[in-house]
Amino acid sequence: MSADKKVEYTEKLTQARSELVNLLNSLSEEQLQSPVIHSEGQTWTALDLVAHLLENERGMSIHVHKIRNGRETVPEGFDLEKWNAGLKERAGTLPPLKEMLNELAQIRVKTLEVLESLSDEEWSLQGRHPNRGVVSIEQYYEIMAGHDTWHANDIKKGLGLV
Repeated sequence: MSADKKVEYTEKLTQARSELVNLLNSLSEEQLQSPVIHSEGQTWTALDLVAHLLENERGMSIHVHKIRNGRETVPEGFDLEKWNAGLKERAGTLPPLKEMLNELAQIRVKTLEVLESLSDEEWSLQGRHPNRGVVSIEQYYEIMAGHDTWHANDIKKGLGLV
């Protein structure tokens, strides 16, 4: 992977996170706790989505580490919908937005450190993503950036901001 490609992914990840954080910081406490997604009998608020993004980026970072070390990421047949449905139970009472945003920032720093450490050969190594099947490490970084944007759009739609 060329240095240009590392810069490109760093910029994508940084911009997507910046846009998400700006959106979240613009919301009132009522908006943060208002339902924005109704799926599979569950209601998700903006705060729930932040908790989901925290858990997700940690998980994808672990996947990248496993792929780099030749280990399996998730077993074939892993049920992502069931995993996501259990988020509220696993997360428990959510901390204030400020704490979650600090944690998101810390995780993103680590994500970018790993991105910077990848050798040219490692970008094409593959592992199983829980939703998209077998993908490369490069695709994992694309997915991470897109995930922030996707859920920022969910929040905007759910709150009638678009």
